[in-house]
Amino acid sequence: MFFAYGEGMGIEKEAFGAEVPAWEWGRWPIFKKAVLKWLVLAILVLGLFAPSLGKPEVAAAGQTGVVEIKSGVLNVRSGPGVKYKRIGSLKNKASVPVAGVKNGWVQIKFGKRTGYVSDDYLRIYMPMAEAEARKIADRADAIQRVSWEKSYTKAQVYAIMEQAFTRKFVDRYFKQQFRTDGKDSRGNQLYHVIETEIWGLALYPLDWELKYNPKKPAVTRYQKDGVEYLFVSQYHLDEMSGNQTTMICFVKTKAGWFVYDHLVAYED
Repeated sequence: MFFAYGEGMGIEKEAFGAEVPAWEWGRWPIFKKAVLKWLVLAILVLGLFAPSLGKPEVAAAGQTGVVEIKSGVLNVRSGPGVKYKRIGSLKNKASVPVAGVKNGWVQIKFGKRTGYVSDDYLRIYMPMAEAEARKIADRADAIQRVSWEKSYTKAQVYAIMEQAFTRKFVDRYFKQQFRTDGKDSRGNQLYHVIETEIWGLALYPLDWELKYNPKKPAVTRYQKDGVEYLFVSQYHLDEMSGNQTTMICFVKTKAGWFVYDHLVAYED
């Protein structure tokens, strides 16, 4: 709810869309009282929500949090903030039940007590249906394959890829996977994907129907520091290049899920 204020608060000129002459304002005590009541209520509402305009609040009740720190321990506090008393600590990779997240602090069950830890250091794992993950992954794969169909200008490659991939990923992908391929009728440089069996940042096909591989893709979704991530990985049997595990890494943005990395690990 927002209110626009003009000179002298502007109330006598416009109140809820009804133009009220200034000289008649004093004759409308009931209307005046109602407007002032709504203004006070609006100020109180904005005041209540102002602290939560930073990190988004996430309904995470019933989920599991896993500590992720490089060294030391993660402090557990009695309330959501560093000003609250330290009531214990958690080691790296410790799992805890999560009750909720608000303003960058995670409410957890700590023994028989309720504790709070910073969401900077806790992965909160969240469920995702296989069908939804498949739809996200298949969309990214289909968009990337369009970039293979013919030669494009650099701008055209970016326009295609940025529908489902982050700019940083596209920068790496273009540099690694494309070669020059003449010019168009306007003299613009054209590029074509390099014909190679080395996939690199080209997404390796996922076998959801288990036609060629022993296990279905694994889906992992979690939130950390107010950001959601999704990983879709699969073990692939490949007698020519070697058995491998591929992983497509997504990050959730306002526009949806975008690929930010593609990892390949070969068997020794």
